[in-house]
Amino acid sequence: MKTREIAAGLAGLVLASAGVSVLAEASQPAEKLFESHGCINCHGAQGKAPVSKLVPELAGKPADELYSKATDILHGKNMTDEAKLMHAAIFSPANCNAPPSDETIKSITDWLASQ
Repeated sequence: MKTREIAAGLAGLVLASAGVSVLAEASQPAEKLFESHGCINCHGAQGKAPVSKLVPELAGKPADELYSKATDILHGKNMTDEAKLMHAAIFSPANCNAPPSDETIKSITDWLASQ
């Protein structure tokens, strides 16, 4: 019985900390989220200066299009060679951040569309 109580308590702490993390992230400006999730490393400042021809410029593109493509890539759908690069970068063991949530992607893509 004691083991179950401890496990339930730990599960509650993990869920609570995840909720706090999501809330804290949701309060950050989209530009900071773009930077903290490493998007800037390939797409450049404000999504305007990609590091390679394989990496698209994102600034000024329609938010719905950006959101759809980003969430597809993160969920492993429609994996072109370019998409595989992004997926690998986000899920790399070297990336210390958790992949962005769909809500975070929405915030980032809305911001990118306005650049």
